[in-house]
Amino acid sequence: MTLDEQRGILYVPTSNCVNNNNGRDRPGDNLFCAALLALDANTGKRIWHFQTVQHDVWDRDVNAPPSLITVRRDGRSVDAVAVATKSGYVWVFDRTNGTPLFPIERKKYPPSKIPGEVLSETQPLPTKPAPIARQLLTADMLTQRTPEAHAAALARFNKMISAGAFVPPSVGIDTVLFPGFDGGAEWGGAAFDPDTSLFYINANEMAWTYALAEVPKPGQVVSGKDLYNSQCASCHGDNRTGAPPEIPSLVDIGKRLSAAQVRTTILGGLGRMPGFPTLAPDRIAAIVSYVRDGVESTVPVPADAKPVPWDAEYRFTGFNKFLDIDGYPAIAPPWGTLNAINMNTGEYAWKVPLGEYPELAAKGMKDTGSENYGGPVVTAGGLVFIAATLYDNKFRAFDKATGKLVWETTLPFQGDATPATYQVNGRQYIVVATSNGRPSPAQRALGPLKAGGSYVAFALPAAR
Repeated sequence: MTLDEQRGILYVPTSNCVNNNNGRDRPGDNLFCAALLALDANTGKRIWHFQTVQHDVWDRDVNAPPSLITVRRDGRSVDAVAVATKSGYVWVFDRTNGTPLFPIERKKYPPSKIPGEVLSETQPLPTKPAPIARQLLTADMLTQRTPEAHAAALARFNKMISAGAFVPPSVGIDTVLFPGFDGGAEWGGAAFDPDTSLFYINANEMAWTYALAEVPKPGQVVSGKDLYNSQCASCHGDNRTGAPPEIPSLVDIGKRLSAAQVRTTILGGLGRMPGFPTLAPDRIAAIVSYVRDGVESTVPVPADAKPVPWDAEYRFTGFNKFLDIDGYPAIAPPWGTLNAINMNTGEYAWKVPLGEYPELAAKGMKDTGSENYGGPVVTAGGLVFIAATLYDNKFRAFDKATGKLVWETTLPFQGDATPATYQVNGRQYIVVATSNGRPSPAQRALGPLKAGGSYVAFALPAAR
C-alpha cells in the first residue's frame, strides 16, 4: 500500500479472487478483486476505485505497490498515482478522483466454453503506455538457443492455444499466458524521477501455461494420481515439476524423502505449503505411493464425498512455466527487461535487457535478460540501481537518462529485493537483501544448494 500523507489517501492494490483460474462459484465482475482502491486513511471509506480485470481467471492481480507521481498535462502539474500489473500494463490516475490520465478502451474477448463460467464480455486496457512485456506468443518467437531446443519447443507449442490475453481456460488443452503468472510487473514495484518524469520498472517476459481438468465423480474409484491431481496439482502441476524455487519439483522425490517424511509434509505442511489434515489416511497413502514411488493404488470415492474446494467438476492443472528441454525459457529473449517511461507522454525513453545466465553468457549468449524479482531505486545523482535478476547475482547501476550500464558488481547471492538508499553523517549508502533460493538450470543440475542470505551495503566514496 502507498500513502499520500498530505491528502490522507491510502492507495491499496488488491489480489485476484480465489479460486484463481475457475470462477464458476463467483459470478459477476467480482469487485473489488484485481483493483486499485483509494481509501480515506482515517476512516477506511472508499473514495474511488478502478478494477483492472473483471472476473479474473488468469491470476492478474495488481501486485506492485502504487507509485505517487506528478506529471504535466495541458501545461499544468497533476498529482497522479501509477500502478503496474502482472499483465504488463501501467495504469495512471488522478490521485484525487481516479480520472485516468491516458484513455482507457474496452476490448471484447471470447466467452468460456466451461458450463456455468460466465466471463466479462470486455476488459479495460490503457492506450498508453504500451505494455512493458510482450502480449502474444507466436511460433516465430520460440527459442533458437539450439536446434533441438527449438524443435522441442515448437512441438509443444503446436499443441497449445496461444491467442493473447484473456483467453478462457480449456479442459485438457494448455493455453499460453504471456506474460506469465509472475508478470509482467511483479512485487518489487517501480521508481519515479520527479526531475524528468521518468518511471522505471522491471518486467518478466516468461511464458506460462494453464488448463482445467475434470474432477472424478463420487462413486468412482480414483487412483493416487487422481488424488494428487485434485489436491496437489494446482501448485505442483500435473507433471509434478512445480515452479521452482517457489513451488518445488516433486520429480524423484523418493530419492530425497522417505514415505514417512512425505506423509508428514502432506499432513502438516511445510514452508508455503499448507497442511491437509482432513485427508483420509487411505487417500494420503495413495498420494504418497504415487508421488514417491510411482505406484497408482486406488481408493473409492464415497457416495457422500464432499466436493473439493470451490468446484466439484473442474480443477486447475497447475502453474507451469513454458521451458525448453534444458530448463531455459522456451521463448526468444529478452526474458527480462528494465524500462523507462516518460509519464508526461506515455512514451518509452528506453528499454534494456535485465540479467543473463552466466553459463549461456560464457558461450556467447549474453544480455538475454532473465526473470527478475525486486524493483529499482532512482537517485538524484542520475543513477537507477537494481539487483533483482535471478541467476547472475548482479547489482547494477544504469544511467537514468539513457539506460547505459555504468556500474555492476556481483553479490554473494541473488539480490531479489528492492534496494534502499540512505544517508549517515553526510555519506550516501545503498543496501540490498540477497538470498540463494532460486538456482538456475545449471545450478540445479549440480544438486541442492546450501541456503544462504545477507544484506549487502555500498557507500559512495567519502568526500575529500
